[in-house]
Amino acid sequence: MTDTSLPHPASVCIVDDDEGVRHSLAALLLANGHRPRTFANGPEFLAQVDLTVPGCVLLDLRMDGMSGLQVFDAMRQRASVLKTVFLSAHGELAAAVTAVKQGAVDWLEKPCNEQTLLAAVSKAISLSQDCAQHERRRHLLRERWSGLSPRQQEVARLLATGISSKETARALALRDPERPIDPRTVDTHRSAIFLKLDIRSSHELGMLVEDLGLSEGVIRTP
Repeated sequence: MTDTSLPHPASVCIVDDDEGVRHSLAALLLANGHRPRTFANGPEFLAQVDLTVPGCVLLDLRMDGMSGLQVFDAMRQRASVLKTVFLSAHGELAAAVTAVKQGAVDWLEKPCNEQTLLAAVSKAISLSQDCAQHERRRHLLRERWSGLSPRQQEVARLLATGISSKETARALALRDPERPIDPRTVDTHRSAIFLKLDIRSSHELGMLVEDLGLSEGVIRTP
């Protein structure tokens, strides 16, 4: 039976120490199909929100106690997939621009134009969903990589640079003369690596290794 239910709307967190701002933004977002959650301060938000679930954060730049920038830094340190739109008062342009350079989606000066704010929220949600999908893919690739034997991982790192089986065998022999390997064995490892990682080419292997930060230098042999 086909599931015809609509997907749940993405969560939009409002972090602002002004109760009136929280309520007005929540009403606007709710009226436009979003699922708002309100927080009076940064610590409350960080303690209650799952930062691995995609969504948007409307974050006041200046708050008593933990500032918006400090909350943003804490999110970055925890590898949050939530995307941030800063709300700033007049005169806070420099700090807001700095935040955008560090990865925030946008900044809006209070009071915000409703359509501009809704557009920024939609953009942030879309980027957050893309980020979450990328992280899920990386997690899957890390699991597949962990399924390789240490020797296969060693061979894979070398093959990922685009060198031939013969060059790979030579590089491994230089690295460990006590364990020589011939090109045909490298080819056998290559087949097993491609199967376990569900890839079809050395180019795909290279992108995977780079994406996971597993690249290494290669000893070139004559």
